Amino acid sequence: MKKIIVRYGLYAGIGEFVTFVLVWLIIDITGIGHKAQGAIGYVAIICPMVFVYFGIRYYRDRVNNGSISFLQALKVGMLIIVIPAVSYSIIETVYVIYIDPHFYERIYQFQVEEYRKVLPPTQYAAKVREIKQQVDSFKNPVFNFFGMILTMAALGTISAVISALLTFRRPKGESLADDVSPAR
Repeated sequence: MKKIIVRYGLYAGIGEFVTFVLVWLIIDITGIGHKAQGAIGYVAIICPMVFVYFGIRYYRDRVNNGSISFLQALKVGMLIIVIPAVSYSIIETVYVIYIDPHFYERIYQFQVEEYRKVLPPTQYAAKVREIKQQVDSFKNPVFNFFGMILTMAALGTISAVISALLTFRRPKGESLADDVSPAR
């Protein structure tokens, strides 16, 4: 199981790196708006998670004789998720701290302008302070890294649950009726 987890985790980690670079280039070349950047960014994070499904399916079909319980599939999926979560967190932290240190300031400016349009002055001032505090927190490499780990863990958990639901299969000849004892 360890080889499968490492192999498919590395595939997903490499996928995270490739999609991150592609998104970075697309955004840099096209200069698209912040809302579209966010949507593209989340799609790029989620796409490599397809390797979770393929890893679980490979384990089920090649190692576990074509059957796997939901919990076993979830365990394999969650273990695969660790590698892309760490790799994406490293990539993103290096990017926002060293390559584009003004990344969060641009997001801050965009959000401030958006809130200026819709909030009354008292709420606006409070929201600006809150956003400024968040930006300052994410400039800390350790906070940024662990924030990305948590984000990736949440998205990865969703991916692992969906993949486990799609791949779990009972052994041939076993049915739900075998799990239920007759009432006496």
